[in-house]
Amino acid sequence: MLSERVYQTLRAEIVHGDLWPNQPMIEAEIAERLKVSRTPVRESMQRLAADGLIVSRRRRWVVYEHTPEEIQEIYEVRAALEGQAARLAADRADEEDRAVLAGVLDADAKQRFLSGRARVEANEQFHDAVVRAAHNQRLTSELIRMRLYGFNTRVVNSYDADLLSRSWSEHEAIATAILEGRPDQAADLARRHVEHSMTIIFERS
Repeated sequence: MLSERVYQTLRAEIVHGDLWPNQPMIEAEIAERLKVSRTPVRESMQRLAADGLIVSRRRRWVVYEHTPEEIQEIYEVRAALEGQAARLAADRADEEDRAVLAGVLDADAKQRFLSGRARVEANEQFHDAVVRAAHNQRLTSELIRMRLYGFNTRVVNSYDADLLSRSWSEHEAIATAILEGRPDQAADLARRHVEHSMTIIFERS
């Protein structure tokens, strides 16, 4: 469905930080850029507003800017959910899940993450692999909804080489705990990983 494609494209651009807080969302310009009519764009705007990703200001849509308090709340909830996802993944991951998880941590993915090439995507692929391995659709839906403010293009610019290396090492530790079937450790590592990300954002924003 065309409106779904437009919605997913715009949502990803906002969540990934390609569209900045308070940036105007002009229907005509978006329609031209995505090569669609204004109708699916208008429908997508309503859905994005319902998600809390854009707001109406002076008769135009703009990307919503989260307050520090909202960002903290988002990360606190994400830490709990990501921890539970890792715990379930350690118990429920099947062979396909294990292969996917190993694949998103291979040498090429590490190089892309550390060098800056598709860094946001590499991070998202890892977290998606953990969530899928939990085999809990409701948990998956909640985590996707909570990714309103995360490791996006703007946030990643606050990471230096040491922080990036530490973040990737945390991914590897989480994956190892899952693959070795250690649910308590996997949950603790995943929770602390999200909490560490929140600390970096507040220290460097």
